[in-house]
Amino acid sequence: MSVYGTPSSSRMEGYFMGMVSLGKTKLQVSEIIQGTWVMGKDYWGGAEDRESAEAIQCALEHGINTFDTAYIYGKGHAEELLGEALRGVRDKCVIITKLWKTDMARERVQPGLEEAMQRLQTDYIDVFFIHYPSETVPIEETMTALMRLKDEGKIGAIGVSNFSLQQMKEALRFGEIDVIQPCYSLLWRFIDRDILPFAIENKIAVIPYSPLGQGILTGSMQPGHTFREGDSRQNTPLFAPENFERALAVTERVKEVAARYGKTPAQTAIRWVMQCKGMTAPIVGARNRKQVNDNAGACRWELSAEDMKYLDEYSRDFAYSLPNYKTLFDKTIV
Repeated sequence: MSVYGTPSSSRMEGYFMGMVSLGKTKLQVSEIIQGTWVMGKDYWGGAEDRESAEAIQCALEHGINTFDTAYIYGKGHAEELLGEALRGVRDKCVIITKLWKTDMARERVQPGLEEAMQRLQTDYIDVFFIHYPSETVPIEETMTALMRLKDEGKIGAIGVSNFSLQQMKEALRFGEIDVIQPCYSLLWRFIDRDILPFAIENKIAVIPYSPLGQGILTGSMQPGHTFREGDSRQNTPLFAPENFERALAVTERVKEVAARYGKTPAQTAIRWVMQCKGMTAPIVGARNRKQVNDNAGACRWELSAEDMKYLDEYSRDFAYSLPNYKTLFDKTIV
């Protein structure tokens, strides 16, 4: 069973990565969280298991002790790979995984958790999320079951991902929300309107995903960018013709700021999210050791107040002009 204790108990000894408290919980997470979606192989154009395992090892070497995964990332493949990679150091790490829509009914929540634990080679999950709100199962069923599992010590914290404020408030009627996982970056800021202020007011942790705007903010893309086979990003809102080149204009501002600090655009974009009010720690994906090394370079320095404001203003011009898309992955306007 887990011990949710002090930073020293969860930190890999001898490394530089800072630790932050996860909201009101006793959990300490690394200031950058390693994402594993690409390791599932089924959305980002594939990945090599060997490189994925090396990326996880590299994250540990940097002191990243917190890993975010989910069943739907390759239908369990990313969880299995992560579980194998963390053998021998699991007690020093924080594992975040998620309950998929098909397991949200009362009788499926515990089996869903147990199946995830088996894939991850562990007997507890530090943070267990509802991945998306269900359109058919009342949230009362899911939250009640999650609270029971938390009381039993099988999970340490409860999270919701991709929930609206109304859906969050409904879930809170039946249990605790310790942390939320929304999309947030210089290119995607819908939670500024209501969800982020609510999280700050209620001391709910925020671990945002896609801080690099699906790769646009790395500075590696140009107009007319083409994707590798199997990469589904080409069908998402930020890559729509009416948005992509305007998003690249924001990236040019990121490059400008990055040069002043001797940092990469990716490090600068991640750093901006890290310094935004209310953010706990961003989830940053990587498919290989090189990308992990670059991501880790977002730590141990700070953007000035002037540069935070400069990027914020360019970001608002783009992000606040976007239609109210259903999600980062769905161009439906709601």
